[in-house]
Amino acid sequence: MATDYIVIDQLRIIARGTLEAIAHQVKDMGAAHEPIVFESESCKRVEVDWHGDIEAVLARLTTDTQIPKTKRGRPKLGVIPKEVTLLPRHWEWLGQQPGGASVTLRKLVQQAQKQVSPEERITTKQQQLDGLMLLVAGDTPGFEEASRALYRNSKISFEKAIHSWPDDLKQVLLNKFNEISEMHSGNL
Repeated sequence: MATDYIVIDQLRIIARGTLEAIAHQVKDMGAAHEPIVFESESCKRVEVDWHGDIEAVLARLTTDTQIPKTKRGRPKLGVIPKEVTLLPRHWEWLGQQPGGASVTLRKLVQQAQKQVSPEERITTKQQQLDGLMLLVAGDTPGFEEASRALYRNSKISFEKAIHSWPDDLKQVLLNKFNEISEMHSGNL
């Protein structure tokens, strides 16, 4: 399944869809637009260089999203080598484990990912939504109140804080808020 993206420019959602689809939608609007792009699910910002024609933008998008070329690790499997800093006793322990340090670290990370508490998932979702709001509406009246209401899980206060924001943006934010609220209720 393709990842879905949201494009926001001056508090308005101007495009939705895959990276290729949003690039076409934005470039069709004219050269003056350099909006902010977010991955829909995680609210993670995606850096897009909007300079040039559509072919140049698409070329940069495909090269920016590929796994870096490297001789170490197993790039065909998606393994990306990075540096890990540990104390000598940690390296010693890892070296004694079956499969070595890399296998043991991957197993530990997978185990930790499975044991995420509901509170940690809620906090992560709140931080993601708050980060999106900060980037697109940080100077907008109601932002601080909306941020506080988000962390208090107060839907009435959240809706009141964003009542003057554009409807399409409000709808996305309310959908995200409701998702978090359902997690608070134990329904997700």
